[in-house]
Amino acid sequence: MKLEKQLNYALVEDTRPPMYKGMKYWGKKPHNIWREFIEWYCPPDGVVLDPFVGSGVAAFESAIARRRVIAFDINPMSSFFIEVSTCTFNEKKFSDAANKIIEKVSEDTIYKEHYKKDYNGSVYTIYNYVWQDGTVWKINAKSSDHESKLFMPEISDKQRCLDMESLQIPYWYPCDKFPNTPSINGKFIRDVGGNDFSFLWTKRNLYLLSKIFDLIKQQDNTVQLPLLYAFVHTLHLVSKMVVARQEKGNRSFSGSWGRADYMIRNRRLEQNPLIVFERACFDRQGVLNSLIDAHSRIPQKIKLNDVCQSNKYKSNVNINYGKMDVADLLDYIPAKSVDFIITDPPYGGLVQYMDLSLIWLVWLQNYDIKYAPNLSAEITVKKGSVSRDMYKRRLTNAFVNLHRVLKDDGYMVVTFHNKEMQEWNDFTNSVRDAGFKFDKVTHQYNKRSGESNVSNPYGTAGSDFYIRCTKRREVDFSNDTSALEHFILQKSIEVIARRAEPTPYDFIQNGVLPELLQAGYLQPEEPSQEINKVLSQYIGEGTIFKIEATGSKAGDLWWFNNPSEYINYPDIPLTDRVDETVLSFLRRRISVKLDDVIAELFKMYPNGLTPDPHNIRAVLEKYAFQSSGKWKLKDSVENEVTKHSYIISLLCKIGKRMEFKTFIGRREQPEHIANNQILRDIADYSDLRVLGDSYDDIKIDRIAMIDCLFIRGKEISIIFEVENSTNFSSAIIRASNTTAAITKYMIIPDHRVDELEHFIDPLFRTSFRENHWKYIKYSDIERLATLKTSTKEDLDGIAKELTI
Repeated sequence: MKLEKQLNYALVEDTRPPMYKGMKYWGKKPHNIWREFIEWYCPPDGVVLDPFVGSGVAAFESAIARRRVIAFDINPMSSFFIEVSTCTFNEKKFSDAANKIIEKVSEDTIYKEHYKKDYNGSVYTIYNYVWQDGTVWKINAKSSDHESKLFMPEISDKQRCLDMESLQIPYWYPCDKFPNTPSINGKFIRDVGGNDFSFLWTKRNLYLLSKIFDLIKQQDNTVQLPLLYAFVHTLHLVSKMVVARQEKGNRSFSGSWGRADYMIRNRRLEQNPLIVFERACFDRQGVLNSLIDAHSRIPQKIKLNDVCQSNKYKSNVNINYGKMDVADLLDYIPAKSVDFIITDPPYGGLVQYMDLSLIWLVWLQNYDIKYAPNLSAEITVKKGSVSRDMYKRRLTNAFVNLHRVLKDDGYMVVTFHNKEMQEWNDFTNSVRDAGFKFDKVTHQYNKRSGESNVSNPYGTAGSDFYIRCTKRREVDFSNDTSALEHFILQKSIEVIARRAEPTPYDFIQNGVLPELLQAGYLQPEEPSQEINKVLSQYIGEGTIFKIEATGSKAGDLWWFNNPSEYINYPDIPLTDRVDETVLSFLRRRISVKLDDVIAELFKMYPNGLTPDPHNIRAVLEKYAFQSSGKWKLKDSVENEVTKHSYIISLLCKIGKRMEFKTFIGRREQPEHIANNQILRDIADYSDLRVLGDSYDDIKIDRIAMIDCLFIRGKEISIIFEVENSTNFSSAIIRASNTTAAITKYMIIPDHRVDELEHFIDPLFRTSFRENHWKYIKYSDIERLATLKTSTKEDLDGIAKELTI
């Protein structure tokens, strides 16, 4: 599928429709954005695959877009979501059945004893008990006419809390032992009161839940799934893990399972199961509205096939789904049969999806054994049970299988977000090792921030990176030799990239051999020769590696023909770059709208760098003021920029007197100074070709961002960074692309001396001293510029080292 145009920009997330609000799940994806990708990259008669389908967004949006879809997940909850959202739904039958259950439970003597309270001749329904440090602290209730009342617990209330432990439950409830998982630790087991799932609820709530569950199973088959949907939504909200909301939020009659974990808080809420079940059925975000919306959006009479139940993949149905381990994908899906893959894979152990889902699955598996969980094959990191090495191998194998089922001209879009570089490295290495190459990375800002959304550059906590990949067609994973060669090549790239320098073969071998062993490859008798054989195929122009013969004992060195493709060189921090872009845009346009600034930043910083629009206002407030709905540059900021340019012009004047050639940074060159001159006109050089081969092209680009250079011959003699208001660390980073021996001066306003001396970042202070930095005040530069002659000794005389 050759596309003339690509989807290379961020999209705007729509409001989530009711069908996606009916159930709690972690990391729900923006439905309209996923549908846009599906319609763009999968032809109308094509097949979409999501092997980590989670809450089912890819399945539903593919069906809505009239594409066939394969929607797998090892977590059975995904199958449940798909089945209930596409089931035959009769609004009246569901409402009648739900109301019948609610009526029966409301007449139960245990319910009346624990959730009804007489007060001044009126009967109040208890909505929740607030527990503090293991004791009922207060009771929230409402009368029949919905008058709210806060009760302080009486002796009888506290006695009922003690007596409920002796309740006999005549209905089935789960007694499965907690699994051996770090999600459920010893402290939690002590706090919850026991070592099986029944202890997740108080005894009275367990009684009522088991009765509701029993009544659901007695209903007509056509309404059981929707009723179970409401029941499942009830389970976590009436558990002992529910957090009592803060009083200032004025939401004392509801609580939440706040964090994605198993934990008992000191202050918790015991909610009325019947009230929560009724809400789950009929409230605005309840099952009724959810399924009405689903049935209006998803095409009617679509065909479904549970691949695991039928034991075969059917190419003529709309949704193939099932509880599938991605490691078994090739057992069901033919090679090169999928047009487009879109998925949100697991990120290390960030969210333990299966462990968290157990609170629902221990009930659902009693309804149908196909909902029984398989904890042994989940792609995750679990301390003490699933190592990081195992996680990486499972993740790589998953992408290998995706590579094999994707058509040669197909695309894969993977969403990813994590603040930990280790997770990024594991993810990117797995994708590369599987034979994919990165085609485009787009930063996508999300309206909602979920549990799996974590901090990314520039505060993008509620965001994803959408990573588009294509296949390397030369890799054939059905051929053991091809797979082995690809694995050796990718691991060799990782070794050299981590070292970030030309690398002797012995180091490559030492790094690759353990990886071969861990991956389970059966090596020839002399594996080092196999590694050398593979690498030797890539020597020459236009290929990955080249050999440089050296006279050193280390022997020949291996290096990249294009280092920037694999190694990230030091650069200005993104925060500083965004600040500079906003300031430049303000100066250029004078008066701007917030949306104009955001649009400029989206254009300037694609490929996973797009900043959070919510933080742009804070940047604007540093440099501009609001007037008539627009932002206008502050006079004081303009004066600071002018001063910055003025000091650079004085440095050029001093440099010429010292008989140096001068260069002014690429960003500063267009700045105006006195007499309508621009800085570019007073410097000797406007580019750095004069440095010849002293630095590679990547480093030249970084060096060209330094404010001012004094050059003699083809060598940089002195570096100047004028830090009028920006972060001191930026100067250190820019100059790190040169050698440490070069003299470096940081020129700062007089009023920033104390700020610099007390700048406590240890890395900055170490780099400042080890790389021969000193600082000079503006006033000293201005005095030096008035002298008729100047020498390097004059500069040294006014320069200072950090003293604190």
